[in-house]
This record gives sequence, structure tokens and C-alpha cells, in this order.
Amino acid sequence: MAATGTGFTKATENERPGGVFTWTATVLACAYIVWMGASLYLSTPIFINMFNSMGVELPLSTRIVIAAYRFLYPLLFGGALAVVIAKQFYVRQKWVSLSITLGAVVVTVVISNGNRQSALPSYAGYDREAQ
Repeated sequence: MAATGTGFTKATENERPGGVFTWTATVLACAYIVWMGASLYLSTPIFINMFNSMGVELPLSTRIVIAAYRFLYPLLFGGALAVVIAKQFYVRQKWVSLSITLGAVVVTVVISNGNRQSALPSYAGYDREAQ
């Protein structure tokens, strides 16, 4: 019983879970998402102490971020991280995979910029139009 083949077949382009470029983009996106999530999670208590020492009423968006950051940040950034990792194993087209990675990074940037804007209330003398 001589074996004529090795039993291994070469994967086609549509069967591979991703090339080097998509894996590199995924790893960089994951690193960025973890970095932004951790930096926001660790810096929010500093803003909470600063706002408490000011003794003024905060805008609604700032109060929501302060009240919900302990579960909201892990939920949002962990969800983006899970999507970026899961798509690497389930999405076969390279351009779709890269689009999902870019979308997750853009959502992360929007979340982090939105939190930064809510941390700069307009009543404290900060005029956004003056810049």
C-alpha cells in the first residue's frame, strides 16, 4: 500500500484565514484598541477627582461617562477587540477583513474623542469655537 499523496492540499486564497498583511493590521489594531481603552479607563478617575474638587454641576454627558465608565469601557473596547479578532477567523475576503479592522479602529477613535470632548465642559471657561 504505497501512498501516492501526502494527504495535504494547498489552501486556496479564499480558504486561508488571512495573509500576512491582514494579520499585521489585526495585531496593530488590537494593540491600539487595548492602549486606548486602558488609557481612558485609567485616566477617568483623575478627571472624576478633578471635577469633584471643582464643586460644580457637570453636564449630562460627563455625568454619564463618570457613572458608567467601569463597565462601559470594557464593554465598548472589549467588543471592538472581539470583532477584530473574530473577523480574522470568519471573514475570508482580504478587503472585507481590512475594512472591518479599519472600521473598528475608527469606532475606537470616535469613542475616545467623544469621551475627551465630554470631559471638557463649556462652563469652565473652555470655548470650543475660539480654537
